[in-house]
This record gives sequence, C-alpha cells and structure tokens, in this order.
Amino acid sequence: MRLRLQSQQGARYPARMTAPRMMSALGSRLLAALALLLPLASAVLAAPVHTSYLWHMHQPIYWPDRSTWYGVGYETANETMALAHSQSDLFSIFNKDDRIHDYQDYPRSAVQSVLGLPDAGAQVSFAGSLIQNLNSLGNAGWNGGRYASNWWQSYRDAMNWSTSGGRRRLDPVIVSMHHPINPLCDEVVFRRMLQVQKAVMVGAWGSSTLSKGFFPAEMCFSERLIPVLRSEGIEWSIVPDLHLARACANYPAAANLDNCDPPNRADQQNPTQAYYNTQSISRGITTRVPVPFAQQVHTAQWIDPTTGQASKLTVVPAANAMSWNEGYGLYGTGEIDAIAARNDPAKPMFILFAHDGDNDWAGGNSYFLQNVSQFSSQAAGKGYEPTTIAEFLADHPADTSDVVHVEDGGWVNADGDFGSPQFINWNWPLVNASGQFDIANGWAEDERNWAVLTAATNRVLTAEQMSGATPDPLRIAEPTRAGTTPVEKGWCYLLAGHESGAMYYGTSLDFEIKATLAANRAVEAVDPILTTGVDRTAPTVWLPQRLPWNPGGKGGGSLWHYPGGLGADMTQDFWVWTFAYDVSGVDTVVLKYRLDVDGQNPIGSTQNETFAGGPEVGAWQSFPMTRRAFPTGNVLNDPSINFSVLPQYMSEEFSAHVSGLSDKLVDYYVEARDRLGNVRTSPIQHVYIGTGTATGGGGSTGSGGPAVRWSPPTPSAGGTVTVSYDAVPGSLPDATSPVRIHIGHSGWTNIITPDPAMTWNPDSLRWYYTYTIPSNATQVDFVFNNGAGTWDNNGGADWHVTVANPCTSTPPFTMDGTLDAGVPAVATCGGQTLYAKYDGHWLYLAGPPVAATTNLDHFLLVARPTTTGTRTAPWGKAGTSATWDAFVGSENDNTFYNWFDAAEAQVSASSHRKAVGAVLEACLDLQCGFGSAPSSVKVAFAGYGTANGAALSLQIPCGNGDGNLDANEWLTVNSPLLDVGGPGLPPRASLALQTTNPVRHALAATLVVAGEHEATVDVLDVNGRRVAELFAGMTTGTRTLTLDTRAQGMDPGVYFVIARSGGEQVTRRVVVLR
Repeated sequence: MRLRLQSQQGARYPARMTAPRMMSALGSRLLAALALLLPLASAVLAAPVHTSYLWHMHQPIYWPDRSTWYGVGYETANETMALAHSQSDLFSIFNKDDRIHDYQDYPRSAVQSVLGLPDAGAQVSFAGSLIQNLNSLGNAGWNGGRYASNWWQSYRDAMNWSTSGGRRRLDPVIVSMHHPINPLCDEVVFRRMLQVQKAVMVGAWGSSTLSKGFFPAEMCFSERLIPVLRSEGIEWSIVPDLHLARACANYPAAANLDNCDPPNRADQQNPTQAYYNTQSISRGITTRVPVPFAQQVHTAQWIDPTTGQASKLTVVPAANAMSWNEGYGLYGTGEIDAIAARNDPAKPMFILFAHDGDNDWAGGNSYFLQNVSQFSSQAAGKGYEPTTIAEFLADHPADTSDVVHVEDGGWVNADGDFGSPQFINWNWPLVNASGQFDIANGWAEDERNWAVLTAATNRVLTAEQMSGATPDPLRIAEPTRAGTTPVEKGWCYLLAGHESGAMYYGTSLDFEIKATLAANRAVEAVDPILTTGVDRTAPTVWLPQRLPWNPGGKGGGSLWHYPGGLGADMTQDFWVWTFAYDVSGVDTVVLKYRLDVDGQNPIGSTQNETFAGGPEVGAWQSFPMTRRAFPTGNVLNDPSINFSVLPQYMSEEFSAHVSGLSDKLVDYYVEARDRLGNVRTSPIQHVYIGTGTATGGGGSTGSGGPAVRWSPPTPSAGGTVTVSYDAVPGSLPDATSPVRIHIGHSGWTNIITPDPAMTWNPDSLRWYYTYTIPSNATQVDFVFNNGAGTWDNNGGADWHVTVANPCTSTPPFTMDGTLDAGVPAVATCGGQTLYAKYDGHWLYLAGPPVAATTNLDHFLLVARPTTTGTRTAPWGKAGTSATWDAFVGSENDNTFYNWFDAAEAQVSASSHRKAVGAVLEACLDLQCGFGSAPSSVKVAFAGYGTANGAALSLQIPCGNGDGNLDANEWLTVNSPLLDVGGPGLPPRASLALQTTNPVRHALAATLVVAGEHEATVDVLDVNGRRVAELFAGMTTGTRTLTLDTRAQGMDPGVYFVIARSGGEQVTRRVVVLR
C-alpha cells in the first residue's frame, strides 16, 4: 500500500520554483550590523532560543542490477540513463534547474548570506547513493556539463567557514548510504550502511574529519540504533520532536489530529508535561508538542539485553510542524515568538528546521537565497541565536542523566504515515484479496520486499563469516577496485536493495522489482562461498511486527480508515509476525513473552529491557510460532504489479496470535534456531494491552458501542440476529431516515444488495433489522449508511458478530455407501467414475470401492485452490502427487478406510464423514475442516498397488501415464453459491488505473461491471473527503473514466479511487504530483 511517495525525483517531489531570485552583499552587511546591535535588543536572554537548519539531499540507485559497463557493482545515474534501464524519468529528475543548484551551490550561498552572525550555519545530509550519482554525471560531462566534475567544491568551501567556536558553518552530517528505513534493517546491515557512507563522504568532502551527527532517512528513528551509532563514532542524532511528545505520560492523543495509531502506553515513559503547543499544517495533521521539553536536547539510551549496559546518545529534536511551514513559504519568527516565553535559559530551546533541500519550495533559490537570510536576520533581531548543532552542543551539552524515551517513528511529512510508530509507509501489514488484514495467510508488497532482503542478508552474513575476512567499506562502495572480494560485491548490491523509495513507491513504475534485483545479485556473488565452510551464523530475523499496535486500546490513521475522536476500538487479541531465514534451514522460531508485575516500565529501571529481568517482571513463557512459506508471486493479482524478476531466495513467515490478556504490560522477543543449533534473538519489545475490546457481548444483547446492539449476543448459524442502530451516538447524521444496513457474513461474503432499509422503533428510538444467518456462516459482518454516501463503519473496523457452532450443521448427504441422488458424475477413466458435488459448505465425493478393482488401495483426494506444490504420493506409494489438504484412504487387504489430513494423520470429526458399500463415499465440511469455504475445490481419485512403494494404476480424471498425480490431472468443482453472475448475487466490479501512478495531470481508469448494475466511482482524499465524482449511474461492461486533476484543484498527495457496485467496493490508491 502506498501512502506517500518518497520521490524518484528526490527526497520528495518538487514544486516549480518561480519566486524571484534575490540576495546581495547588502544582506550580509545588514546582518553584520544587526549583530552589533544585538546587545541592545530587549528580547535577549542569557541563553536564548537557538535556531538552525538541516537540508536533506537524496537520489537513489535507480537500477541496482549489475553494471553493464563495468561488469561489477550496480549502475549509477549516467549509465542507467544511457541504457534506459529504469522506467523513472532520470533526465528530468537530474536536469531540473533548482535541483542542479541544490546539489552544487545553493546551500553554500545560503550559509554565506548569514556569515555576519557569529555562529549561524546549517547541516546538510547527502546520501552516499546521491554522491555516486553526481560523480557519474559530473565525470561524464553529462548534458553539456550541467554537473561539474568537482560539483562538491562549494560544499568544501562552506565547510571551511567557522563559527565563533571554531566549528564548521556547514556540517555534512552522516546519513545511511542508501537511505533505508534504518529501524527495520538488520543490525549488521545498518552498520555497513554507516561504514560505506563514511567512506564515500571522505572522498566527496575531502576530509577524513567527519561529522559527529546523524540524520536518519525519513527521520525514522529508534533507540535500537544507538549502540551501532555510538560504535561508529556518532555522538548525536536528529529525531522528530513528535516522538518525544508522544512518549510523554499525558500526551493528548486524538485520532482525527494524529492521523496514525495513538502511542502505546508501554512507550509513554517521559514525564507529564504542563503545556502542549498545537500546530496544524497543510499536510493534514495537527501536532501537539510539549514546550519546552520537545525543543530541548536530551539523552536517549539503549540497554543491552544480555549485559544490562547502557549505550547513550544525544538526541536533537527537529521541529516537525515548524519545519513543514518553513519549507513551504517565506517564514518569519511568529511561531517561535508564540512559545519563546517558555524558554528555560538554563536549558535553552533549540528550534531545528529539518526537511528536504532538493524538493518543493525548500529546494528553490527563493528559499536558499531569500528565506534563510531573512529569517536569520529577523531571529537575531528578536534576540534568538542562529547557530549550528555542533556549536550549540558545545555550548549547551546534553545532560547524560537527563534520559528520555524516544518512541519509534519518522517525521510527520510522510502522507498517510504521519509519524506512525510502525513505519507503515514502508511496512504495510499483510492483507487478503479483499484488503482486510490477514497476518496468518495474507500478503503485501512491502512485506514481500522485507522477506526477500532478510533471506539475502543471511546469505551474505554467512558468506562473510565463512570467508573469515572483514569487508572493506570503500571496496563495497567501489567494487571495481582491485582486490574486491565476493563478499564485498555481495554487500554492494545488498545495501542498495534496502533503498526506502522502492518500498515507498511500491507498485509504481518498476519499483516493485528493485529490492529483488539487488538481492539476486548479492546472493549470486556470495553463493559459491557457502559451499566452502561451516555455517556458524544464526538465522536472520526481521524485526517482529505487531497488529494492532494498541491491543485493547485505540487505532487511528490509514490502517483503520482515519477514524475520528480518540480512534477505533481495537481487539485485545493481537498478532506478532516476522520473517526468518538461514542458509542451513530454520529449525524453530518461538515467541517469548513475560508479564510485567505493576504495568510500569520506568526509564530508571532496566529490568524490562534485559533477558535476566528481576522482581519487576515475571518469567519468560514460550509460544511456538506458525511457519508459512511466504509467496513469491503476485498472489493478490494486483494489476499494478509486474514481477518481471523473481527472487532467488525467500524467507519464511512466522506468526503467533496472542489472546487472553487484559490490562497487562508485556515484554516479548522472538528466538530463532537453525538446524545446526545457531540461535538469534530479536530485540526485546514492549506492548501494553488495554481493557477495551472491539467485540461486544454479555447478557441478552451484544454491544458494539452506544450506537450498535444485537440480539442474541452470540447467534447461531441457521438462526437470526437482530441488529439495532442509534444515529445520535453513531457517525451518521442524526436525522438520517432510513438508516440502511450493509450486511453479509464470514468475511463479507454473500452481501445483501441493495442495502436493506432498517425499521424505526419510536419507543426505543432505534433502527432495527433482522438477518437470517446462513448455515455455513462463521460471523455476521455489517456497517451502516444513509444511502447517499455517508457511512458508519466503526472507524474502519466494521462490526463483526461471531456465530456459534458453525460445525453442527447436518450434511445434506447420506453416508450409507450408496451414491446420493442428484450427485453428478464429474469424470470417468478406465471404466470407473468419480462423482462430486459442492454446495459452498459441504463437499461430497464418491468413487469406486476397493471391491471394484483388483489389489488396489483407493484414495479420494481434496485440495483447496490456494494449495500448491508437489509431494510424495500418499501412504508411501510410488511417484509424486500435487499437494492435498485431505484425503480418504481405503485399504484393499482389509476393511480399513478413513479420512487423513495434509500430514497424513487420521481425522475423526463430525466435519469429516465417510462410508463404503457400492461406492466409496465421503463428505467434508470445508468451513469447519479448513476454517473457510473456498469458491471451488480440487478433487481426484487414485488407485495404487497395495504394497509400499506400489505404482499408480488408476486415476480419475485420466492422467498422462507418467505414474504421478500431477496438479493438471485434478478436477475443479465449483460452488454454485459463488458463481459470478448467479441469480441474486452481487455483481463483480473491477477498477484498473490506465495512467501511470504517480499521476501528474490526467487520471484515467477503467471500470468493469459484470451485468447491468448501478455503480459509483469517487475520488477521496486521505481524510475520506470526496474531491471528485467520476461516475454514478447504471452501467454494464467496460467504461473508461477520466479526470483532470489540475482542473479539479487537487493538491499533490495521496488519493483513493473507490468504485462501488452491488455491495462490493474496489479501491485504488493514486499519488498526484505537481
């Protein structure tokens, strides 16, 4: 899912800069004069508010495949353009006038304009990939020499200008080499990113004296990064002020203002604050940041879980809301003036404007050559002190005893992410084909990338261990150098595959294959080494993920469809999942968890942070995680995905569903062991499980909040449930009449259409509807609407009522060894017939009994449509078979026959029934046996000789005679309940984008509706507001829809195109650019 594009054109898509280019030597002389007058300013404080800048510059490696020109290492910009390998428009990206100056001279000019102030300056961050791209263009004289071979010279000049304390006026801070989302990376990957970045920076900036500061890409920070940062010589990091604020005990969370999940109580370790400054920005978020706490530098720490030792780092908060406003227009001191009175002279506030320096208005000459000098002049006149981070920390070092907690998360700039603690713009959870979260069986393009990278990381790490040599960072950066090893080549590609933009863009252009391209080349380089040594490397385990973020609490933002108020109710049950891979094979993966004694995790105690724990926490408990072979292909059939390259290796998914806890603080981590006994543990994480729940019940009426009730609280399949709704506490307008219910069952199947009107009861002042529950239902699903496009969907969570005893239904077939009447013959071979019937709940099969053949064991085999692969034949017979989910085996030499499951264990349950007589017959309740009833099922009959290892002698349908029961030799039996276009069923609608995504001007989409039905197609913004109606009315077949986004006045950002027809909804996400 794509919720903000981390631009192919830079760290964000730029606006066209048209403001006049202004700045002269006069400006510098005025600043100098102001500096002389500063002692007379009435606003001067002993330690006033300080200000500074961070300008972030980035371009990725657009084609991380092996270089055609050099035969080793990935392509940089000049080669990719020359060979037209990338679908991105690199010429426009690198040829934009403002960007050419951003990368070569604007920052120098901006700093030069404030030299009249004693300490004024700025920080800049250049990702190493951008440095390599610029080197390639400059050395080639690209496009008439638009980039000089010494493009970096103006930066070197500005680095030589000093503050009053002798520190650089322009400080190129360290950023990870390929702009990854660092908190989601393997620890060694993060370390290599820093090492290679530093090697590249030495060459670019001409000095081995590097900054002590760090800027995390997308400002995505976690305290897990601290030990690696410190070991690599980094002393301070920029962090979002928002994540200091959200970690305060009394943070005023509000879903309609935060636009992401509220903080989990486990993270709210910082002291209660007296005042929160509220600021709304055009991105669509309102920040509440405590003053002066979130404008002061502090110390953050990471506790080693084994030793209990603390690694400490100075954290420098960036003013997220102010940064946004400062980067989008001429900016004065007004927002600082509003909070300056709260400054503490003993611990002064530091206002850091941190944003992209190569995009939007902040990437233009009006920003660098006008805004910077004008603001600095005005700030100095108010008594504030423009400075640099290094100078400020030298004058006002962070107190190492002032330890605070920084919640995980990035800056608020990311549309749709808004600082989510899960980094959802690069980490969307697993979903099913309907878009509903499905951790156990779902898929997502973001997560697939992490599964690919986790596998490749383990192979490179294992090869490094077997080689016995520490890789050279410079040779990783430049693998054409003499002596480069296969491991160094592997690291070169692997690091490039972690580019955050590939996950942010997702399915746009060719971004879905970037991580795979890099990972495949990485393993190609190192695989020969893996046959030469002993594997002593533990499994690689991706950082365990959790959904929901706040079990028993509230959810917000795009994950839950932007609910209002405090947010949508979340269940107390939650999922933990991860990916794991090992060259020697993963043996076991276990979720370890323990309960905190008092529900508190104070910063002053480390017991929750160590494996050893103490009296404040309970003992560790183990919970085996369920493994799954994670799909490599486009399993959701997303038309915007083109996997033209598939990964060589893929991690397995491991998941656990945690339930039964309430009002508890839980510590947890994952332990993975490979088949050689090597063990890896993930970091210890924490979650507080609240007392709320999204499911109701109790008494004679179920409750889904004050607006919704149902009776009985736990209805039965085949019975009825009466649902009532009150619009006053609900989300629909109070005067809605009638209220309509949108209702179906078992994950939104068989939705009633059109939406029934509910009945008003003037005595109870509520609307009522009674629903007859199908016999195969496992839950009833419903939401409400006013029939005119306004919905109440429980804040995006919908309402779901569990149906009791779905497995007690009586099969519509008789198990007596006689073929049931009305069951059709579906295949015949060798004079024998297979009969089958599937009603969408129960499957009936009948084939010949063993008495009808000579010396053959008989099998009736069943597989769901999603079951794939090949395995050995049943009961140790010869040959192979397509993988089954269940089968009935009947033995020739005696009267034994029974059902068996996928592992060939016998099954004796009411959902699995069988009989033998004139036929071998069986019936299977797929809903109960497999947890869901698919729309079709695959079946086959097989007869094998009676001996172990005996050959296949009879199969129905007929096969190709090779002795194997191949997948294409099975028969598919469909459910009549789910035939597309069947009577009384909702129409199937599809919506496909015809223009490239992102969209710059014209949007085109194709709507296809099976049959003639009413349909609507709307465009909504990220707040759920309709901005355009593309179609409304009766339609059939294919219809092309277009929209002029400029004429519609659509601002750049993320939008949703939503088609609705017959109770179905299809959504496509679109990014509109300038």
